[in-house]
Amino acid sequence: MIFYLLIGAVTFLWGLSFPSIKTGLGFIEPFTFLWLRSILSAAFIFSLIAIRGGPWKPPVGRPAFWVNTVLHNFLFVFSYHGTIYTTAGRTSVFLYTQPLIYTALALYFIPGERLGPRAIFGFVAAFGGIIVLFGEKLMGSGDYSIYGDGLVILAAISWGIQSLYLRQNLKGIDPFRITAWTQFVAFGIFLVLAGFKGFSFPDFTNPLVSMNVAYNGLVGTGIAMLIWVHLLANYPPSRVSAFMFLCPVFGVFLSGILLAEPLTAFMLGGAALVAAGIYFVNTDKKKDS
Repeated sequence: MIFYLLIGAVTFLWGLSFPSIKTGLGFIEPFTFLWLRSILSAAFIFSLIAIRGGPWKPPVGRPAFWVNTVLHNFLFVFSYHGTIYTTAGRTSVFLYTQPLIYTALALYFIPGERLGPRAIFGFVAAFGGIIVLFGEKLMGSGDYSIYGDGLVILAAISWGIQSLYLRQNLKGIDPFRITAWTQFVAFGIFLVLAGFKGFSFPDFTNPLVSMNVAYNGLVGTGIAMLIWVHLLANYPPSRVSAFMFLCPVFGVFLSGILLAEPLTAFMLGGAALVAAGIYFVNTDKKKDS
């Protein structure tokens, strides 16, 4: 029961991040949103490291640690800008094609990786879901753009590449330390980029600004990351990752409830197919053998 409560909590919190980001971007320039979110999450995770008493300094002689940091932050550049031009629900679906992209990359680059029939079915289902989602736009309906959807898919591809790179090159390094330094470096990168865009400090007296920055910095990255690491440390990774399909499900329905985004037949059908694809790929036995 504890497992289901925790996995439900973390996928709900990540699903809620999408309408929160969409709302915040209505008031804050994307790079400004990113550096504010990053400094909050970095401070939170470094505090957790101090409480746990683990190592906090970056590892010496591991350049891959810094390469991973840069790769990780590409996904936010694409996803935050893409969210401006598409709906929060569609963002959640397209971004969470990452498990499928990661599996496809692992098949090619990691010897011994294989697909069983469940995973093959999952890829077919997810691809069908993406076709359904794009079909809605091709028929001339929907308040979003293929440009925005494309940016989010680029974010998912970046996330898949970064995840594979992390698995292959950062074994043995505490996930808390990886996340803390990733967020701290992101703060500097996005602060500089925000300056090039014409630096402006958001109005924190507006609750929609303060609440959404705080949520994405402290909850969406901080608390959710803490729960996720706990789950990975105490339960089989294959069991934990199987529930990733809940993130786009929560993202779609929470965006519909909080932002009044239309839940069309295309949206629901496409999201269901992508979610099913994620589930079947992550529960395939041969993939983990």
